[in-house]
Amino acid sequence: MATKANIIFYGGDIITMDEGGKNGNDQQNPAGVVEAVAIGGGLILAVGSLQEVVRHADRECEMIYLNQQTLMPGFIESHQHAVLCGVRNSYYTVIGSARCKDYVDVSEVMRRRIDELRLGEWAVFFGWDPELVSGLPVLSATYLDDNYSSVNPILVIGQSFHVSWVNSAALKVMGYDKTKSDPVGGIVVRDGYGKPTGQFLESIGEVLKWAPKPGLDVLRKGFEDQWWYYASKGFTTVTELIYTPSRTGNTILEELADRPDCPIRLAVYRKGHVRDYEMTSDDVGSKTETVESVGDYNDRLWDAGVKIIADGSPHCGTAAILEPYLESPLTEILSFPKAPNCGHIRFGSNEIVSTMRHYHKMGEQIAVHCHGERASEQVIDAYQQVLFECGMDDRRHRMEHCGLTTVDQLERAAKMDLSPSFFVDHLRHYGRIYKTDIFGDRVNRWTPLSEATRLGLTWTIHQDNPAFPGDALPFANMKTAVTRCTKDDPTTPYGPQYRVSVHEALKAYTVNAAWQLHREDEMGTITPGKRADLVVLSKNPYKVDPFNLESIDVIETYLQGRGNGFATITTLPGTNISILRPTGNDGSNPSRHPSLL
Repeated sequence: MATKANIIFYGGDIITMDEGGKNGNDQQNPAGVVEAVAIGGGLILAVGSLQEVVRHADRECEMIYLNQQTLMPGFIESHQHAVLCGVRNSYYTVIGSARCKDYVDVSEVMRRRIDELRLGEWAVFFGWDPELVSGLPVLSATYLDDNYSSVNPILVIGQSFHVSWVNSAALKVMGYDKTKSDPVGGIVVRDGYGKPTGQFLESIGEVLKWAPKPGLDVLRKGFEDQWWYYASKGFTTVTELIYTPSRTGNTILEELADRPDCPIRLAVYRKGHVRDYEMTSDDVGSKTETVESVGDYNDRLWDAGVKIIADGSPHCGTAAILEPYLESPLTEILSFPKAPNCGHIRFGSNEIVSTMRHYHKMGEQIAVHCHGERASEQVIDAYQQVLFECGMDDRRHRMEHCGLTTVDQLERAAKMDLSPSFFVDHLRHYGRIYKTDIFGDRVNRWTPLSEATRLGLTWTIHQDNPAFPGDALPFANMKTAVTRCTKDDPTTPYGPQYRVSVHEALKAYTVNAAWQLHREDEMGTITPGKRADLVVLSKNPYKVDPFNLESIDVIETYLQGRGNGFATITTLPGTNISILRPTGNDGSNPSRHPSLL
């Protein structure tokens, strides 16, 4: 560890999130607020009073006055699809609620894009979302043929990524007819004669692999924009929760990780292959190559584990729930499976167990997507069998989303030291719709966060972008965890007994997320010896009304003590004192991270 500091922060609220560190065990100061922090060699050297910390300064140490803003550990997004976001930026045409308010807008975007194409070129659209975009019709190959094109292959991807539609030209390219069987774990929706209708459920990998991809330079730009976007929103570490390695993908990720100005770290969870464990390429590469993953490439890029998908999504009626989904005009437009519908278990229990056993014995951390009660039960049963056979250790196996996972199931998970990552932010956009059209009163027990805390689970929250409207916004997610209200109705909480404090929500993005990634010795708190991955905020989240958490701006992020250039830092003449101020009205530099949606 460096013995002298080159940067000292002071003059604002410095929240360490270190409950066991300096001041952290004080009931009046659970977040460990201190007066100053010293940085040297990219690491935290000291925290405490300014008088204590300045003892670590060298002669040229920069004293950065925070201007009464707030310094915290950089945020860690425990369940993103960062690679897929980069791909989306590169060649999907977005038609989701972030850009379109109704079908008139969507249709205009689709027609304009198809008119730009040469004969036979693919049109790939992303974000079809009848829950948030009004007036959308029921899609099928016939509808796309009649209203857009029967010559150019068309792919329309649902906002959740768990459902997609293609036209007849695309079906022909893909070779799907009455005789071709469904992809492993997926469903090709067929009419009464066995002919594919154009709708695919739980089959996005199969569908995407047929559409041609852009060149390396275009992909590289899409990834770079996404990395800077993450940094601009306060993230210093993000994840890719279902990466299937390819030469193109690995090349871009490694290039970014090697850059001196790389703004974030990326933890990769590879796709876990049920049944045969083979490694194949994803939608960034070709359809045939077999490639190893990035491994432990460097401190900005590493393999963290494997991901398995046990069920589907509430948005297309494939999350495997206990009681049937509601029937409504909306679920018909969403093309839910025929009633009574309780969703889709993708694999048999023996297959899940054998897959988990395989990866557990390899020493991998396992993360399993499970939204509904039936899928959660299958996953917990499988973990129990594997851990009984192989022994418990500090693997911190994960459960992802846990939408309708019950409190009893969480209690079982706690006994095995499983770590859930909750998708509570569904409530912000979809709470009312879940109540009226999809789940009824079951929405009130969506992601029971407070019970996870009571049971002693170490849990996180996430947003799953791009399989969620817009882009990653940590304070919007925290607000939902604390209030459990939709974005347009602050008076109606869904399951208020499951709300958590601002402190618990912040832990989910810092210390808990670092622990979940097995990186608690390196990040997640401002503690001596850890990396100086930091975020400067316009306001202290503990001093803001929870309903106004989204009003907090990100002023700057630091990766290992190096600023990412969003803030303006002015040095007072003749001194080593600098003042850190916002560059723009939102505390960021828009030239470094253009709007992605």
